[in-house]
Amino acid sequence: MVLSYPEFFVIYASSLVLATVIGLLVLVGWKDIWLRKILRSARYNAVYLAILAALPLLIELHGFLEGGPSGPGETANEVRYTSWVFDLGGDIVKIVQSWLNYGIVTDFFIIIYAWLFYFLIYFAPVLLLARDDRLTLRKYAIAFIITYCILTLFYTLFPVSVSSSYTETGVVPILYVNTYWGRMVTNMDPLNNDFPSGHVSLSVTAFLIFATAGTTYRRFSYFLGAATVATVVAVLCLGIHWPADVLAGFLVGIFAAVAARNDRIQMTIDGWVRAISDWILKPAEEVSRPK
Repeated sequence: MVLSYPEFFVIYASSLVLATVIGLLVLVGWKDIWLRKILRSARYNAVYLAILAALPLLIELHGFLEGGPSGPGETANEVRYTSWVFDLGGDIVKIVQSWLNYGIVTDFFIIIYAWLFYFLIYFAPVLLLARDDRLTLRKYAIAFIITYCILTLFYTLFPVSVSSSYTETGVVPILYVNTYWGRMVTNMDPLNNDFPSGHVSLSVTAFLIFATAGTTYRRFSYFLGAATVATVVAVLCLGIHWPADVLAGFLVGIFAAVAARNDRIQMTIDGWVRAISDWILKPAEEVSRPK
């Protein structure tokens, strides 16, 4: 049976929702999942949740702007920067592909890159809401704010093309020739937001936040650690990132996680968030309050 792309995307989105429910049942337990607690926690963290939902749009907006006409200077910079990154061990990508370019293996890494990564990124806040863990959610959100700001800065000033963009490198565009997954990725990715690797940096950030959040999240942090390793291999194997992108992604992820644990940074950002939350929610409470 051949699926149309809209049918494929509906199945993709539905599978993320189903996996979220299953993940909560496994990690929290149905007896401890209380809708009222989740809604109360969501209300308290509404601004953080809105920011987490909006952050990927920064990359999408940047990609949309990048998709417009570019001048010769911009194109020259992209070629030059990509050449620099390739010189930093770019041949490793071709070696990794020669080891792992087998149908079932590449299918596995495509699922890691285009499905599991997004599931984990969006499942993590839901898990924290279900546990009403406001401290860890605050650290998670702040770490992601820092990560996305750094990524957007690099993508704007230092555009680097995906590793399979130049035929002379010998890297095969495994992900991008896939009928369904390739179309979904290229619809969202301008293919020059490569340095640092967003997938690696966000995976590392999430892993470090949960790994340092106590024994409650031990199983989930183990899973995040394994997913991070698989993501690193996936972005190299599929013809997406260069080794330098991966290394830079690790550095960004570590920096963001450490910065998010700093009390001064936490209190500063949380102060802004609470001020916005009070500004939004207090008028609503005054309207609903009986006279």
